[in-house]
Amino acid sequence: MNTYYYFFEVEPLPDNPTAAHASRAVAHIWVQEEEIHQASEKARNFLTSERWIIQKEQAGSVRTAEQAEALGAEELANYQAAQEKGFHSVFYYWHRTD
Repeated sequence: MNTYYYFFEVEPLPDNPTAAHASRAVAHIWVQEEEIHQASEKARNFLTSERWIIQKEQAGSVRTAEQAEALGAEELANYQAAQEKGFHSVFYYWHRTD
């Protein structure tokens, strides 16, 4: 199995609970799969099921433990979570201002 990393710019659909406080987000997704097209489909299906619209996608890339470790503790923790569970996501939001 490979660990693939994706970076998406997303906007919440109106029925997404996050839409009340966030206008958009960046989603970092790590997926364990054999092939890149399977990993991409899994990441995209997750975002759709969580009620996000994909605005932009960075092409998926394979990540190794050494690459994740070189980027720092947070990236390594995300990589390890994907290794344990098969999938891991982190969102960074742009909050709405009133």
